[in-house]
Amino acid sequence: MILIGAGAFFLALAPLVRFYVARQVVAAPLNVYEKTTLRADNATYLDTSKWRVQKGATVTATNTTRGDVRAGDGKIAVWDSFTSIEDPTNNAKIETQTQRAVFDRRTAGMRNGRGAAVNGDSNVRQSGVGLFWPIGVKRKTYPYFDISTKRTWPMTYEGEEKVHGITTYRFVQQIPPTVTDTIKPGVPASLLGLPAKQVARLPGYDKKNNAVMVNRVYQATTTVWVDPRTGAPVNQEQKVTQTLRTSDGVDRLTVADLDLKMVPESQRDLVDLSGGQAYKVALVKAWLPYGGGALGIVLLVVGLALAVTGRREPAPGGAAGESAEGPRPSGEQPPDREPSS
Repeated sequence: MILIGAGAFFLALAPLVRFYVARQVVAAPLNVYEKTTLRADNATYLDTSKWRVQKGATVTATNTTRGDVRAGDGKIAVWDSFTSIEDPTNNAKIETQTQRAVFDRRTAGMRNGRGAAVNGDSNVRQSGVGLFWPIGVKRKTYPYFDISTKRTWPMTYEGEEKVHGITTYRFVQQIPPTVTDTIKPGVPASLLGLPAKQVARLPGYDKKNNAVMVNRVYQATTTVWVDPRTGAPVNQEQKVTQTLRTSDGVDRLTVADLDLKMVPESQRDLVDLSGGQAYKVALVKAWLPYGGGALGIVLLVVGLALAVTGRREPAPGGAAGESAEGPRPSGEQPPDREPSS
């Protein structure tokens, strides 16, 4: 009876774990800390401290992501991301980017509120996926939020690929030339390399400061490798081009040409972190429910078998005065037996 009860318990527990408990506990973590580095060799960028275009430089983009546990809850996660782009050789700070991402812990859909902001601007509406992808990501196109343009662009599934031994899904996002901001009162006219007469005729020319108002135009191809078991990105590349466009609609100068690739050390760290999370997901979604169900069936079968065989087994002997053939009629004498030697 104990085996039958234990078997029934595990059989009832298996679907409960698979279809209820797993949905409750399999989600993006609230407490997260990740630090990754991307590097671009032979890069071009504008050093705004000297208003000079640097070429052939080595540029690094270091990102730190930390979860705000107190701001999150059972449904929503809040992660803060800080990226510093710099030229360590020339000790030049190129750009900093910040993002406070608020998203659904299960669908990865980005939300607003709870301080969500891009570069400190809480008016930016974030949507699609961003720092985190849904667990069990599908082979399809996802809307992906880009913090440089502050817009959502489609990111297309383009196949499977191994990253340090694990199978990942590769997604690619193409961002066309997009105006991201306007530089006022402008950049030094000498930076554009145009004749003085031509500069003077440009719309937005400030004669007093000898500066030209320009728009910064951003274009990028972003590739992300995602572990489908956990929704965690484990590798990233970003090819970025930025130009200065004058008010007459002409791109005058390339001020950023970066081919950023995640360094192998950061890839391995993310793969190891994702592997630990994948083990926990598999434990709740597969091993516990299916293993518990199989154990329940075994215990139930063994318990029922023992119960049936126990009922069919004869009594171990008769009462006092009875032989194995059954009780003798009243007055009947026992048969004579030969004395044993």
